[in-house]
Amino acid sequence: MGRAQRNTAIPCALRRTVLKSTSEVVPKRAFQLSAALSRNDFSLFGAALLAFAAMLSAPCARATDPLPEHRFVPTMRDGQVTRLAQGRWDLPAYGMLFDLRAHEAAVYDRAGGLCWRDTAYTDLSSVMALVPSVAADLSPSKRLFASSPDGTHYRTESLSALPPACTEALDRASPLYLFKAVTASLQEFYPFAREHDVDWAERASRLQPRMASAHSDIELLAVLTELFSGVTDPHTSLSGNIDGKPFRLRSFRGQDFKALESVYSRQRQYDIFLDWFFKRWMPGELDQASAALLPGTRQQALEGKLVWGTLNGNVGYLAINAMGGFGQADTLEEDRSLLGPALDHALTDLKGTRALVLDISHNLGGEDEISSDIAARFTDRARKAYSKQAFHGGTVQWFEMTPYHGTVYLKPVYLLTSELTASAAEVFTLRMRELPRVVQVGETTQGVFSDSTEKGLPNGWILAMSTEIYRDPSGRNYEGTGLSPAIPYRVIGIDPTITTYRNAVRHAAELASMHDLAH
Repeated sequence: MGRAQRNTAIPCALRRTVLKSTSEVVPKRAFQLSAALSRNDFSLFGAALLAFAAMLSAPCARATDPLPEHRFVPTMRDGQVTRLAQGRWDLPAYGMLFDLRAHEAAVYDRAGGLCWRDTAYTDLSSVMALVPSVAADLSPSKRLFASSPDGTHYRTESLSALPPACTEALDRASPLYLFKAVTASLQEFYPFAREHDVDWAERASRLQPRMASAHSDIELLAVLTELFSGVTDPHTSLSGNIDGKPFRLRSFRGQDFKALESVYSRQRQYDIFLDWFFKRWMPGELDQASAALLPGTRQQALEGKLVWGTLNGNVGYLAINAMGGFGQADTLEEDRSLLGPALDHALTDLKGTRALVLDISHNLGGEDEISSDIAARFTDRARKAYSKQAFHGGTVQWFEMTPYHGTVYLKPVYLLTSELTASAAEVFTLRMRELPRVVQVGETTQGVFSDSTEKGLPNGWILAMSTEIYRDPSGRNYEGTGLSPAIPYRVIGIDPTITTYRNAVRHAAELASMHDLAH
């Protein structure tokens, strides 16, 4: 619900969209659902104002202690839903409802008094992939579902029957119903209207009269294109197919993405921006990073999603180009099992280096749990990492950093980020910024932390939207602004024949080689 993690009015957290090179919607898994201010000096009054603002921005909802991992069991075992998970479970913080029986399962979405069966989850396995773990909560009428035992937790309450709105006979595939389902969902569950300067209620009111003459998906899409216009939140989108041709309404933030989208618009080979981005543009960029390494030192694993080697000055280099989607892995557990040995190999090779350039500048995200596993390799002791909560009345869940008991790297790390660094890669950045030997360099990140909650609409389209607020340990939220580096400089060059990225990697190595002098 999602890779669901805003600075908005403080409410007292289902699928994360992975930005991948496919036209289909890919979850951050399960709903999975601002750089720190610095000044040379502050007046006493100014400092007091900042302290008060930080207090206001900190999570005010009730926080809950994480349930021990051993309390969770699989939601499905031996081909059927486990007895603990069976029932009808309401998840109002995300506008979802699970109807789980021994051999069948369904998900319903609710917003603005409407209710429809989610078309993205049509069989038992797809629903179980959404909430693979379950535990008993504080009372017999509650259940705690989770993206993984150490991942995002979703508190539900039992229902004796489906609400009437879910069962009444309606034409839910009509353009007007679909318009109302989309606009009601955005008004009720979207936290970042202020950050992205969008008034969903005003847009819905202005556009609804046009729905009287909309009788087809093409006419509906024209109206919804205007609804989403100018909303630069890549975790909030609408996707689907019309006459077999895929579409996606989605915009990214920042000048680099604007320039890339301009280049994309002038080609005709690819119908989806991210297909072009990963298959056509990205290979030239990654070749630049490889060219920065000392000859004969480049190695890779996980189909190039991990690349490592040595730079000048005995500085190590490790690029993490995705937070999941490794090889043929179909589940988070498989991803994690593939990642561990690859990191062991890379960090063993790099143990003799004096410092490390850790490059996530071209990492558009994946799974928060993968971010956690990688960050543990650089962690010296347990620390708070961040909190998250669903905007619509969710509880606060805290996440910690814990040291890995195995192959680690505890020397200086220069974390290279860019405007392309997004989603779970930004959650990784949140974690790494809490470590004393880590320096973030490069460009400000994309500013899209929340998991992307996806709702399958009655006509088969997918509405995805940010639904959660992530905050660092001081209570700050960076949605829509991104995480700014301590040492800023240009990383992304739109034309791969220009060596902007290669130079950025080499500059990070120069900074890392002088770490002892600078600190």
